[in-house]
Amino acid sequence: MSLRKSFGGVKAVDGVSMDVEEGERLAVVGPNGSGKTTLINLLSGLLKPDSGDIYFKGIRVTNKPLHARVKLGIARSFQLPSLYQGLTVRQNAAIAVSALRGFSLRPVDEEDVRDALERFGLWEKRDLPVGSLSEGEKKILDIALAVVARPKVLLLDEPTSSVAEENKFELMEFVVGRLKGVSLVIVEHDLDIVEAFADRVAVMHSGRITAVVPPGEVRRMAV
Repeated sequence: MSLRKSFGGVKAVDGVSMDVEEGERLAVVGPNGSGKTTLINLLSGLLKPDSGDIYFKGIRVTNKPLHARVKLGIARSFQLPSLYQGLTVRQNAAIAVSALRGFSLRPVDEEDVRDALERFGLWEKRDLPVGSLSEGEKKILDIALAVVARPKVLLLDEPTSSVAEENKFELMEFVVGRLKGVSLVIVEHDLDIVEAFADRVAVMHSGRITAVVPPGEVRRMAV
């Protein structure tokens, strides 16, 4: 891949090459400003690299926009959940389902909406405004909406940020348990979470991946 992305004179991603195995959970860790979120934005199509290439199942997707990558099987969640706070949980799910098929005057299939919410335990909260949900529930809903596209790779940007400390492990166990078979790239600061849920860990510093290690070795890398 050898991805590069600069903002002015700052090399946010500086020659990163990595791969993700089918069904694995790859954590990306590093200090603030190391380039983790920029890397996720490049992989998802939110940003275009200055140089380098991105391949998905042998297909070059470097210049494909975000929606085209979603159709291929690459989806993402956000550090700050990308939700319509004034709408209900059901309405947010309906928008996600509708977005998959492009412009259409046909009503959204209620079963598709129900499937998206039931999988993540949110159907009973379908008529609540999103703004009334806890931070953990908002995170789960954001992930549920990304999974509507049935991705093969899901990019999770800080899935436990802003979630109460005592709820982080429960949230990750809940989410990971519903994503079996999906390859996960997880940007995460909490090393306890990384050690518990990652198969491999890529360590980033100053825009570069300096090591790829088993989760049990990540603390000695002085992240």
